[in-house]
Amino acid sequence: MATTESVPVKLLYEFIGAKINVDTNNGESFTGVLVEAQENMSMTLGDVTALYPSGHTHKMENVFIKGHKIRVIELPPGAKDSIRQIQRALRPPAIYGRGRGRGRGGFRGGRR
Repeated sequence: MATTESVPVKLLYEFIGAKINVDTNNGESFTGVLVEAQENMSMTLGDVTALYPSGHTHKMENVFIKGHKIRVIELPPGAKDSIRQIQRALRPPAIYGRGRGRGRGGFRGGRR
């Protein structure tokens, strides 16, 4: 059975190796390189700078953030183009022509 992935998860996969910013529900902010992303939006960041609600920062080598703790993911500037490409790839192919003749209008000749 094929797995279906949503646009946000596919978008995360596109930015593995890019620098992103992740804000969590408890007010922490992590800026680092996306190393790994999972289907449940959990992710691993490398070369991380953490900013805590108290205002102090901390450098870390790696951090794992669970998907349900993430509030906002700030992606690099090229994200808009990637979103459009992914949406085009996921869109079903267009059906051209007039169809099977159904729904062409109401009364067509004959007696009323």
